[in-house]
Amino acid sequence: MKAVAPLLYIDNKSVLALTKNLVLHKRSKHIDVRFHFIRDCINNGTLETDYVRTGDQLADLLTKPLPRERLQELRIRSGVINVGAAQHD
Repeated sequence: MKAVAPLLYIDNKSVLALTKNLVLHKRSKHIDVRFHFIRDCINNGTLETDYVRTGDQLADLLTKPLPRERLQELRIRSGVINVGAAQHD
């Protein structure tokens, strides 16, 4: 039985296009070797990618400084609970 490939959501259409295009363009030749590993994983089926709108990108919770309202919204949508608040009740 073949394992299901993890799905990586990307909010940058240009990066998504680069992951699917085997041709190295003059503009992308500066990209690090690590990118080529990801592209190889996509090509051999061990990783899949899909587009997600920037506003729906849950990874922002862990990767960007966010205003309190946006942080709370993403925290709730991702299922992360505030343990400290539960202890004080």
